[in-house]
Amino acid sequence: MSTTRDNHYVPQWYQTGFMEDRDNELRHLKKKVISLPNGTSKTLTPKKWYSPAQALYQKDLYTTFFGSEVNDAIEKKLFGPIDENGSTAVRAFLTDDQAKWHHNFQDFFTYLDAQKLRTPKGLDWIKTKYPELSQLQLMTEMQALRTIHCTLWSEGARELVSATNSTVKFILSDHPVTIYNYACPPNSEICKYPNDPDIALKGTQTIYPLDKNRCLILTNLEYAKDPDNANPLEQRTNATKVRQSMVKTIEFINSRELSEEEVEKINFIIKSRSNESIAAGKDEWLEPEKNIDTDWAELRHILLPPLNELHRFGGEMFAGFEDGSTYYQDAFGRTSPQHDALSKNIDESTLSRNDFCGCGSGRKYKKCCLNVPTEYRTTWSVASIRERNLAFCNCIKDVLNIDKGKTWLDVRRELSNEQIVQIYSFYGFLWPRNTDIYSLLPKSDEKFRGLYSGPLDTRQIGIHALPMASYFDEFLIQNPIVNPNNVNPEFSPIESPEQYKYQALKDFAFMLELEPYIGHGLVNLIPDPGNFDNHLMREMLGMARNRGDGTNIVSESDKKIHFNLVIQDLLNSMHMLPRPLKIRTVKEQFNISEQQATELINALEANAEASPLTMLQPPEGSQLMLSSMGPNYEMALFIAQITGAVIVTDSETRWKEFEQAQCRNLGVASHPWSGIYNILDTIPMDYQMVETLTKSEGSIEKYRTMLRSVDNLILEKINNAVRINNLIAQASEIDIEFDTSSFVSAELKVLSPEGGLIDSNVQRLLVRSGCINYDSSVRSVYFVKVELNKKI
Repeated sequence: MSTTRDNHYVPQWYQTGFMEDRDNELRHLKKKVISLPNGTSKTLTPKKWYSPAQALYQKDLYTTFFGSEVNDAIEKKLFGPIDENGSTAVRAFLTDDQAKWHHNFQDFFTYLDAQKLRTPKGLDWIKTKYPELSQLQLMTEMQALRTIHCTLWSEGARELVSATNSTVKFILSDHPVTIYNYACPPNSEICKYPNDPDIALKGTQTIYPLDKNRCLILTNLEYAKDPDNANPLEQRTNATKVRQSMVKTIEFINSRELSEEEVEKINFIIKSRSNESIAAGKDEWLEPEKNIDTDWAELRHILLPPLNELHRFGGEMFAGFEDGSTYYQDAFGRTSPQHDALSKNIDESTLSRNDFCGCGSGRKYKKCCLNVPTEYRTTWSVASIRERNLAFCNCIKDVLNIDKGKTWLDVRRELSNEQIVQIYSFYGFLWPRNTDIYSLLPKSDEKFRGLYSGPLDTRQIGIHALPMASYFDEFLIQNPIVNPNNVNPEFSPIESPEQYKYQALKDFAFMLELEPYIGHGLVNLIPDPGNFDNHLMREMLGMARNRGDGTNIVSESDKKIHFNLVIQDLLNSMHMLPRPLKIRTVKEQFNISEQQATELINALEANAEASPLTMLQPPEGSQLMLSSMGPNYEMALFIAQITGAVIVTDSETRWKEFEQAQCRNLGVASHPWSGIYNILDTIPMDYQMVETLTKSEGSIEKYRTMLRSVDNLILEKINNAVRINNLIAQASEIDIEFDTSSFVSAELKVLSPEGGLIDSNVQRLLVRSGCINYDSSVRSVYFVKVELNKKI
C-alpha cells in the first residue's frame, strides 16, 4: 500500500474554490528570506502559478516514524474523514439552504478548528505550549486540541459576506483561519509568531473565506453588540473552551454584498496574518496593501456584523424533555441564572488612592490595583474570592448564632439539619457552576506567591501551612468544602444533611479558623477550579486514577497522619452512641482487644467536651466523613502555573510526585540554585504570626528576604555564578545568626530545576481551559516538615 508523505495542510479541494484566470492553478506569493554575506538579510516575494497538488503541502508534516517504518495514519485516518466531512460542510455553506447548514453545522466547526491547528504555524503554536514534543507526541497533542474553539465560535455572531458583485475576490493563505483583533496589530507581542490573539478575547474575530466569493466572519457577541465600549483585550463572558452548548444552527447573517474596497481590506488582514504565503485567482489580488490607506484598528469596521441583525443570536433558551426535566442556557452558554448579588459596578475613576480597592482584596487602592495593568488584575465586576469567603464565614456565624453568644460547645450540641442546609445552600449560591474562576484567581504577576498542597484539615492546617504564609506576598490554600452544586443528591449536604453533621462541624471549624487570616490578606482560600469546569474535573480524575495503578507509593509519614485523622474522625463522630456499641465498633474497626478498645473509649469520653470536633449529640444514621489533601499533583501544577506561584507541601508523597515533573536535558535535571537552598535547609516557622496575625521580623524577615531574592533570580532565569555566590554568602550569614532557641524550625527542601517543573498532561489542560495567560512551568516546590514534638 502506498504511503502519503506530501502532507497538504490546506486541502486541494479547498484551493480549487479560489481559481479565476487559470482553470487548475492559483497565483502564489511566498516570502523568502535570504541571508547575505555581510550578515544582513533580504526578503524576496516571488510569484508563481501552481496547481493545488503542487502547493501548500510539506513533506512529512504529519508523518510519524517507528524506526525505519513510515506511518501516514494521521493523514489518512484523521484528516481523511475530517477533510471529507469538511468538504461537504463548506459546500453546504456556499449555498443559502438552511437545512444543509443545520445538518453540516457540527462538521463544519470541527473542520474549521482542525484547519486552524494543522498548518505549520498551528503546529508551531502547539509546540510553544509544551517543553519538548516528538513528532508522535505533537500529532497526539494536535488531536487532543483540535476542537478547543468550536463552542466559543458557535456561540458568537455568525455572518456570511459576499464578494459576488466585486471585481476583487477573496484570497487564501497558508494559515486559512485568520484571527483578527483590532487592538493587536501584526507587530504586537500578542501576534508574535506563531501566536494569534486568543479566540476568547472580546475583540477577537475569525475570518474564513469559503471560496473566492463567500467569506465567514465570526464575532464574539458582547463585542458585536457594543463594539465601542467592549474591552477588546478582556475575555468574553463564560470563556471556558471545552463544554456543551446549545445554539441555533440555521442562524447566519447572510445579507451583505461587499464592495471592491471592502474585499481588499479583508484580503489585507488575511495577508497580514498569513505565515509565509498567500494565493489568489488573479495576480493583482495578491497586493491589497497598495490600495489600503487605513490603520489596523480601523479595519474592524468592515468586519462588524449589522447591528439590526444581532437579534438572531444569544438570548435565553429553555428546553423541556420527556422525563419532565428542563434545560436552561443564557446568551453566553451559562446553564444557571446569574445572581445580581454577586455583581459589582465600580467606577474606577471615582476611587481615591486611600479607598478600598475595587478588586475586593481589602487593601487600599494605591497599594493594590492602581498601577497594575488590567490584564494582571482580578476582575472588578463580581465579588472576589476573599469577599465570598468572608460572606460565607459571616453566614456560618449568623446561622449558628455564634454572633449572638452561642459557643462552639453549644454548636456541637445543637447543630441541626436545617442549619446545615441553610449554610451549604449559601455556599452553593456564592459559587454557582458557571463561575468564571480564572478571572477571580490571582494572575502570574511576578509576586512571591505560594500555593499549599497538603492535608486540608483544621487539625493540620496550623502546623505547616499557616506559619509558611508569613514568607509570601500571598499564600493560596484550596478550599476543601464540598460544593452542593457539584454532587449527586444522595451525597449532598442540602438533600441529605443528616449524614453531614460531623463533616459540617469540620467544615465550619476550618472556615472559622481561617477567617482572620483571610480577612487580613495572609491567606487566599481558593476553590477547586474543577468545580466550574467539567472537562477539567473529568480529566484530573482520570489522571489521578492512572497514577494510582500501584506504582505510586504513599510515604509512611503520610499514612500515619491520615490514619490518625481517620481514627479521630471515627471516634469523634460516634461519641454519643451507647458505650457497648462504641467499644465493639472500635474493636472491630481497628482489630484490637476489648481492653484496648475500652481504654480508647475511656480516653475519648474523658476529653469529649475539650475536643472541638467531638459530636455532642447522637448521630442520625451513618456519617459521611471526607478527607482532603489538595490540590493533588496535577491540580497543584495547574493552579501554580495560572497564578505564578511556587508550591509548598508538607507531604513526602507529594514531594516525590513533584520530583518526577522536573525539566530534564537529555534525561538529567540541572539545579543551578541548589547551592543557596542547601544552606537554608532549616527555616523558622512563624507561629507568632499565627497567633498575632502580623508577620514576624528579625530572623524570619531575613529568611523571607533571602527566599524572595533567590526566587527573583529564578524568575529572571539568572544562573550567573557571581550572583549565586553572593547569595550563598548571605545565606551562610543568615544561617549562622539564626537563633534556634527563639523559634521552632522546620526542615526545608527546595526543588528548583532549570526549566522548572512541568507535566505534558497538565499543559494540555491549560491549553484547553478558559485561562489565556499562565506560566510555562512551575519554578519551585518547597517541602517543609516540623517534628511534632518541637511544635510550640
